[in-house]
Amino acid sequence: MFENLKKKIGHYLLKRKFIRKNSEPVSFNKIISGSFDFFIVMPKDDQDFYQALELIRFFQLHKKRITLFLPDFKYSLIPEKEKYEHISYQPDQITKFFLPAGSLVNAINKKEYDVVLDFNRTEDIFCSAAANIPRAKVRAGFSKLNSDYYYNLQFNGKAGGAEVTYRNFLRFLQLF
Repeated sequence: MFENLKKKIGHYLLKRKFIRKNSEPVSFNKIISGSFDFFIVMPKDDQDFYQALELIRFFQLHKKRITLFLPDFKYSLIPEKEKYEHISYQPDQITKFFLPAGSLVNAINKKEYDVVLDFNRTEDIFCSAAANIPRAKVRAGFSKLNSDYYYNLQFNGKAGGAEVTYRNFLRFLQLF
């Protein structure tokens, strides 16, 4: 009961603190293929994490500058980690309403990105907040609860396993 109330308060605070209104229209024509700086929120689920690595390799092959946002202990699982910038977090940097702590917000805000991608398929207020902190032209993620507020581009990844879903998500992103 209290957990659901904390989640609702977390969603409310996320909308109030981190959601920016775009006053200018966004043209999605080549918005991802023509972009250079990417901020990628890595999934918390282990199976999703390994499948998301394929998407990161794709962006790396296309000479994109990638900043990964992931838990501290998962950074060691990234192959060729020296090719990527990263912002890692500890469990104590998650507030009681599932939002990033102030120090983490400051670390994410240091840089502006062209594209923000949230690779979490399940609802996660913390990762949705992290995806909405940096200034970016476009935000893309999976369709989930309240994601209409959080992302410009959404992909419905409910059907199928992790491998199929992430392969289809990559095809979806290639359209832009």
